[in-house]
Amino acid sequence: MEIYAFGSVVRGEIDEFSDVDLLILKEKGEIVKNIDKEQFSIYSYNRITELWNEGNPFSWHLFVESKCIFSTNETPFLQSIGKPNKYNNVKHDLDKFYNLFKTSRTSMLEENYSIDFDLSMIFLSIRNFASCFALGHLNKFVFSRDSALNIGSYSIEIKDQVYNQLKHSRLLATRGIGKQIPKDELKIIINELPKIEQWFWKLLNLSK
Repeated sequence: MEIYAFGSVVRGEIDEFSDVDLLILKEKGEIVKNIDKEQFSIYSYNRITELWNEGNPFSWHLFVESKCIFSTNETPFLQSIGKPNKYNNVKHDLDKFYNLFKTSRTSMLEENYSIDFDLSMIFLSIRNFASCFALGHLNKFVFSRDSALNIGSYSIEIKDQVYNQLKHSRLLATRGIGKQIPKDELKIIINELPKIEQWFWKLLNLSK
């Protein structure tokens, strides 16, 4: 078994909202006892190898932003398998996250059952879309929470207030931090949705 820290703590980008992202690697069928599974991402060595072979963005995230903090192996596994393959599924992944944006927007506007969750999913779609675009088209590693603001001329251009509200909705949905969006502020977000979609379209057209 091995334990890795990855993400913001390895990048050195720590703020009051940062998580310490932890990864456990283990053999398939190996039982890991006495841990809080809510605090760890758990993968088998075989699954990580598959992600490495696919050039999956998560494999690149771990390659550039992980540090082994415990291992029963002489050489940490991620160090031993070298560099991931080239990321070739960018078009599929961009479509996937654009579709997540659309379904979340529809849910928020038409069903109106879980607005904060839908806003959280909209932020997730924006963040992951930007990270995949950066890796697949710019050959850059941009895995931070604010990836959509850190891809140069391709960065999303929406009101700071709206972006921060979406980000806070993500924190509320995943960690229970913050307050629900007031109705008057929700209207501002809704008015900005067409501009967000235009950003998706612009980057999707570049990926054709």
